[in-house]
Amino acid sequence: MSTIKVDAIKTRAGAVPTANDIGINVTGTVLQVVSTTKTDTFSSSSSSFTDITGLSVAITPTSTSSKILVLVTIFGSQDVNANRSFLKLVRGSTGISVGDTASNRPGATSTFSAQHPDVGSTASMNFLDSPSTTSETTYKVQVAVTAGSGSAFVNRTENDTDESQMPRFASTITALEIAG
Repeated sequence: MSTIKVDAIKTRAGAVPTANDIGINVTGTVLQVVSTTKTDTFSSSSSSFTDITGLSVAITPTSTSSKILVLVTIFGSQDVNANRSFLKLVRGSTGISVGDTASNRPGATSTFSAQHPDVGSTASMNFLDSPSTTSETTYKVQVAVTAGSGSAFVNRTENDTDESQMPRFASTITALEIAG
């Protein structure tokens, strides 16, 4: 048996070779992880889907065959006058992982289930996307109040009073590039 020892291996261009450069099958391997945690609060009373500021992540895939696994955990609530608030996972300006629209019914990804002013809920979303690009791609979460006249809240309950029974929360969006 022979042993080869070298100090470094470089490509012709002088870069450190990747697994693909040397022919190793890396399908399914996590190539990179990007994450954003939002700790401040947000509210919206818009009936149109509106970006939740600070709850987005940008990732640049290394290959057009890569998949992007997007994971979201978001705490939210709605006031009693906002009897229907919905969340949408978005790539750029395109909704992804949304239900089919029908007549006047919009497509959405998730919702906040609690309407009591002192209680909220956690919504989790996950989606394996195939953006087919090597350009920077932004994933974000939007919210809309589609019925009622109230507001939807992120990282707080409706009654955001200064007392120990009214905690504040954090929400996270994470994008993982998966080799295709």
